[in-house]
Formats: sequence, structure tokens, C-alpha cells
Amino acid sequence: MTAAYTDSDKYQQEIAEQYKKRVSVFPRADVAAAVQTLGFSVAEADLTEARVGNVNATYLSRDLAIKINGEKGKRSYVANVLVSEHFAGTLPVVEVLAHDLFEKTPYETLVMRRAPGTLLLDDMTSLSEDAQKELFGQVLAVVQKLSTLTFDSFGEIGAKGGEKTYAEYLRRKFAAHLATVRTEKLADEKDIAAIEAYVLRHLDIFENETAVFVHDDLHMGNILHEGNRVTAIIDFDSALKAPKMRELMSLLGFIANPQQFVEGTPEFGMYKGKNFYHLLPLLRNALPDVFADAALLRKLNIDGMCEGVHWVAGNWSAEWNKEMVRNIMERELAETDEALQKSYFGAILAH
Repeated sequence: MTAAYTDSDKYQQEIAEQYKKRVSVFPRADVAAAVQTLGFSVAEADLTEARVGNVNATYLSRDLAIKINGEKGKRSYVANVLVSEHFAGTLPVVEVLAHDLFEKTPYETLVMRRAPGTLLLDDMTSLSEDAQKELFGQVLAVVQKLSTLTFDSFGEIGAKGGEKTYAEYLRRKFAAHLATVRTEKLADEKDIAAIEAYVLRHLDIFENETAVFVHDDLHMGNILHEGNRVTAIIDFDSALKAPKMRELMSLLGFIANPQQFVEGTPEFGMYKGKNFYHLLPLLRNALPDVFADAALLRKLNIDGMCEGVHWVAGNWSAEWNKEMVRNIMERELAETDEALQKSYFGAILAH
């Protein structure tokens, strides 16, 4: 079997360089001034930039976690506020102290109380299976509570408006990403046309979904803990109004391929080739309603393909783009139940 390009040192170097280009960086003096404008005492010298593959600008002081967005018209941190308003104090989640949308400060500024504990990322691989199960079970309990927040539309929580069905939301995003792939010639047109036809043929499977709160980026880098206790789930910037099954996209990735969440970082070697399949039964038990859906694997297949095209459109790596499209063409264009079992998510759920 040919080694995956994502396992190579060359790819890791590419992604590290891409993060340097893509992650917004603001002068610490400006960050401190914005926070002080909102009524919090923090010195420039006390601020450090959060590490790991964090696309949004995040700064830490001893007591505060601060997120900064400089793009007007974009509301990156609204989901964090929503979670805090509903669950801070009752669940281990972010606690928002202030949120400014370009009114008092030159930015969208989010100030949160810094939760105690360390990132699960730092020691997940050294914990016993029992400890991993205990922590994962607590995370899943939070997932269940978050899904009690329901909406009358689908889409990004920070965005205005939304689509009436999840199918409409996926169709809009898929079309935009396809347009980018075609305009920038990031994949062969024959392959893109085949993927487009397949996805559009199956999108109506999502016509009758309920929109709930989905974190959509749940992995060891967004979980804080002290020993066997989860102290906070963080970074709700990617949260969606989506079907509950959408949470499986990141959770199954966390279980089967955790290295994807630390690409281009020093932690990659710690997770390369690792998996946590012993957590899969906990996931099934925690979300029985999701796993009872006879169409679940087809839904994961279609949603996963849309996500794959999204990443190709992001153009993080030309060689990885080729590998992603090749993998989709070889195993994801599944028309039969038997073929679906060999798809990416089919192989994970078979464990």
C-alpha cells in the first residue's frame, strides 16, 4: 500500500508554512488595549499566543483567553457567546466575559475566563484507556446537552440568516467550493464533474433534518482537563446549526485519525499512526438516536465528500489535493450498501 502523503515530512512542512501565512497576528499592544477598553486589566507583556493549529488569533494571559477578529462583516465568535449564555456554570464550557463587535474596539474582541487544566492534546496518548474513556464520556455528555439547543435554520451560527434545510446549506457551500476548485484549477474537471453529479444526486437525503447546536471541531486540542475531569470544551468558532449527526464528522476523526488535528505542529509525531477505536462503543452508546438512523452511513458519505471538496478549495497543499480527490474517486462514489461499507466512514464504523 502506498504511504499517504499526509504522513510525509514534506507535507508537515507545507502545512506548518501555510499556518504561518494564514493565521492572523495582531500586535500584543493592540490586543491589550482592546481588552483594557472592555474593562479588563492585562499587560502586553503578560500575553502569549495560543499554540497548535489555531487559525483564529488567540491570546492568553494568566486569567483570560482572548480571541481577536479583524475582518469586519464576519462574526467569528458568536457561538462562544451563545454557549456561555446557556451553559457556563453548569457545563465545562467556555465562559465569556465580554464580546465586542467593532463597536468599542477596532476588532471583534472576545474575552473569556481562562479555564483551569491542560490541553488533552498534551497527554492523550500517555493516558490509560480507562482514563481516556472517562474523559471522552464527559465530552459526549456535553455534546448531548449542546444538542438541546435547536434552531429554525441551518448554517454557521455566527452568520446572519440561514437555509431552511441542511440540504440547501450543503448545496450552497458545495457550489461555492466547486467554483473555487474550478476557477483555480485545483483538480481535474472530469473528476470534479463526477463528484458534483454524485453529491447532487444524493443531497435530498438531508431534507428532513432538525437543526441543533454542533461544535464541529471536537478533538483533543479543544478539550481541557485536570486528571480524569474535563474542565472545559473550548473553541466554538466553527459551530454550526446542523443535524446532530454532523458532530460525528470530527468525533469519528478524533477516534480513527487523530493525527489530522495536529498536522504541521510539533505534536504530529505524538499522534502519527495512532487511533482510539476503544472509544467508538462509548460514542455509539451516547448517541443511540444518531446511530439508529438507517441512512447514517450515506449521510456521512455525502457530508464527508462536501467537506473534502471544501478542503481542496482551501488549497493547503497541491499534492494533498490530488490525494484527496483520488481517495474520493476510488472509494466514496458508492452507489450500493456494499460499496458504502468500504468508504472512509464505512471503514471506521466497521470497527
